[in-house]
Amino acid sequence: MATFRYSQGVTLIELMVGLALTVFLLLLAIPSVSVYILDSKIRAAAQAYYDGAQLARAEALRRNAYVALGMTDSNLGWTVTVGNSQIASKTVESATGLTVEAEQSTVTFDSVGRTPQANAVNFKPTNATCLEDSGAQRCLRVLISPGGQVRMCDPAVSADGDNRKC
Repeated sequence: MATFRYSQGVTLIELMVGLALTVFLLLLAIPSVSVYILDSKIRAAAQAYYDGAQLARAEALRRNAYVALGMTDSNLGWTVTVGNSQIASKTVESATGLTVEAEQSTVTFDSVGRTPQANAVNFKPTNATCLEDSGAQRCLRVLISPGGQVRMCDPAVSADGDNRKC
């Protein structure tokens, strides 16, 4: 009667083929992971500025006074001030590799939450091109209307009825 010998484990060739397939799949995933990481950085920086604008507007309403929202020197953070006293600040440390372009570096909310003029702040990658410019990276914009409304939108969205449209 013949007995069958079962192998214990895998051969070196099987191990090398499995390792080669794993490396190939990881190399395919690297570009999309880097886009995802940059998307997260842009979202974090834009959300931080959006939160600062909402805080400044709420403080202006609460204090019945003029409250200013200003960009920091690096444009990667903001400060909220009433008169000469700073009441809040935030810096987004993970925002390296981003370019922040603001129409105005300081926005002042009056006692009823309005601003004298509109402001737009664009959050873009330093070394990549935005979707709106036929690139691969999604960029964001924070808009502050003269009425005090603060919105975060995507400049690449052009479909009517889409709430992400600027």
